[in-house]
Amino acid sequence: MSQLFKGMERIEEAREQMAGESFMAGLFMGNPDFNLLFPPEEPVEDKEIGEEYCKKIEEFLKRHVDPDEIERTAKIPESVLKGMLDLGAFGMKIPKEYGGLGFSYTNYGRVLMLMASWSNILALTVAVPQSIGIAMPILLFGNEEQKKAFLPRVARKEISAFALTEPDTGSDAANIQTKAVLNALGTHFIVNGEKLWCTNGSLASLVTLVARVPAKRIFRDGQTEWVPMPEGKGAEASVHTAFILDMSSPGVRIQQRCQFEGCRGIENAHMTFTDVHIPVQSVIGEIGKGLKYALTILNVGRAISIPALCLGMAKQAWQPSLDRANSRVTFQQPLSRRQTQMRRVGHMAADLFAMEALSWLVWRMADQQRAYDIRMEAAIAKIACSERTIKFLKDVQIIFGGMGYEKADSKRVRGEPAFGIEQLVRDIEMSRIGEGATDILRPFVAREALNPHLEQARNYLDATGKGVERFREFVHLAQWYLPRYIDLWKRKPLPSRREIHHPKVRKHFTYVERVSRRLSRAIFYILAIHREGLRDDQGRQNRIEAVGEDILIIAATALWAECQYRGEGDPRVWDLADEVFHTARKRIDQMIPEIIHNDDTVTTTVGKRAFLGQYPFLNQGIIQRGLTDYIPQKPVPIPTREGSHEKKSVEERVLTPITDGI
Repeated sequence: MSQLFKGMERIEEAREQMAGESFMAGLFMGNPDFNLLFPPEEPVEDKEIGEEYCKKIEEFLKRHVDPDEIERTAKIPESVLKGMLDLGAFGMKIPKEYGGLGFSYTNYGRVLMLMASWSNILALTVAVPQSIGIAMPILLFGNEEQKKAFLPRVARKEISAFALTEPDTGSDAANIQTKAVLNALGTHFIVNGEKLWCTNGSLASLVTLVARVPAKRIFRDGQTEWVPMPEGKGAEASVHTAFILDMSSPGVRIQQRCQFEGCRGIENAHMTFTDVHIPVQSVIGEIGKGLKYALTILNVGRAISIPALCLGMAKQAWQPSLDRANSRVTFQQPLSRRQTQMRRVGHMAADLFAMEALSWLVWRMADQQRAYDIRMEAAIAKIACSERTIKFLKDVQIIFGGMGYEKADSKRVRGEPAFGIEQLVRDIEMSRIGEGATDILRPFVAREALNPHLEQARNYLDATGKGVERFREFVHLAQWYLPRYIDLWKRKPLPSRREIHHPKVRKHFTYVERVSRRLSRAIFYILAIHREGLRDDQGRQNRIEAVGEDILIIAATALWAECQYRGEGDPRVWDLADEVFHTARKRIDQMIPEIIHNDDTVTTTVGKRAFLGQYPFLNQGIIQRGLTDYIPQKPVPIPTREGSHEKKSVEERVLTPITDGI
């Protein structure tokens, strides 16, 4: 059992950096602490600051930003980037003492949502440096000299980026190969390697670079430390380390501005490093903790940026979809009067309400950093908002029909409303991948959910003997499990809070408490029956995450509806909350039994045989080509750029016009 989820252990190195409590941790154990769903309300003065800043951003966007031009040219004008820098939009999370705006996470999400409702490309360009650029690593792990030297630069003057991914390394970030070797004098690290899909890479002056450093382990004051070895001699391992990289350094070369399905205008670079010298003073934090730092930042960052971008894009499409359904007449009836479209829009409305409820809850949790461990909540918010927004925008495209498949500029020629839903549909796919792919985050959440069980059961499940040792461990485990399993059949009282006194909230919370115990019993059961088999059983892992996701959404939506009702007095909010509850409950009632008993083996067997090439007849009747047949016979020459970015304008750094880029 020690091998259970072994492949993800390094991806979870951020665990010790997180403090506080998690609502989801208790929920998966069948004992949710509902008090954790009530983080402090947003201070009135903070809300006023955020709303006032949103007015400035809105005015700037309307006057100076043409989203259609960005889509058409695949380029954000330099004047727009400069204007956003002047407004401090790239320094929202940087404290005022270092030249930033010092915004809360809630205000940061508020502003990004507004920006994404006008230009999701600009919003993404602004979000990346603040979620995973140079500022957060330095703020959290850098020293005071680094903060004073670099934070004012990226707060108002320069754009930064984050270089982690490599051609053969995506979600498995632990396997990066770029190396940084300390020179013989001990003054600089010499970097060689490459990075791929570095968003803002061709615009950035500064980059957070994660590379492997040949080092030796030492023990000092009872603690383990890694010490870099000059020229790599005598090193025990190559450990992940974070650096501040000045992009003007000799040997840094941008090989390509990558092109993608959507997100035109995003500057996404493939870059290489050849004997790049980085001063030892540019190491962020400690040697060997670069991956830990990167994942710590992602754990919080994904809770804010992706949900905010998704909300902005969905809200941008909401009113046009209603207008289209009300105005489009077919067979003497508007689309809006047809049951198919009523059902579609009903689901869309409920999903939009649920995404907003979940996002605002997690943003407020993120603002209480010492009180909450939001790793699971952040991952769930990212999964839920990205997957629901993808479906939401596809439904909008269906409502528009042929007009939804046609580009905005093409419709504009005929005087049609040039709403670019096809662009949003292309762009939103990024949200499924960026800051943690859905297929990685789901087992990550499941691993966190199962962790308390695994810690208790580890000795029993690892026991190799069949005699006294295994029986002893079984007895010890039973003494821990039996009273807890019995307790999972007992109803727990809800907190005595004003919000829960509302009958709708009480109804939904009562269900959440009950189904939490039901889910935990299912987890107990599959651990006892399948043991080591859970290691590769991603079907069950995904269902565990999906049930937890729906339970959290039910709770968040009920509280959001109560808050809206208390503030506005409009009872129609309960229509949306009830729809969220009923659809989520249907999914939960289907998935919990499938956690215990499912037919995944049949589908998995077919997939396994397909990978082994056992269905050759599926290739018949076509001109068959495999992946390697698409490798160019001659290398395609690509313009490169090396050397100083510092003296070039943002626009001059764009390498070539392209058809699609990110």
